Amino acid sequence: MIETQRPNLARIVYDAYPHSDLLGLDPEADCRDLRTLMDRFRGDGVGDGLFRFLIVEIVEGGEGTLKGALRVVRRTRDDVEAVLQAIVRAQNSPPRRKGRRP
Repeated sequence: MIETQRPNLARIVYDAYPHSDLLGLDPEADCRDLRTLMDRFRGDGVGDGLFRFLIVEIVEGGEGTLKGALRVVRRTRDDVEAVLQAIVRAQNSPPRRKGRRP
């Protein structure tokens, strides 16, 4: 359940998100609160998967609270960093030849 919160997490995420002006949202109408923003996803949708992911995680995993949002976004940051580091390692590793095992 989403609790009434101050500050407005929907607007904080929208305002901080890079290129949020390209999301096709009306921040005054769509970002009044998390419930309104989630309802917008059910409508004609928001095409940016990362933005949608952040909002869903804050609502579902973070219970729509500031403390919960901090927890889930930090966890997301750590998960993305782990994937980034694996990709960097792969880029810096010599290519493997077929048929040979490490």
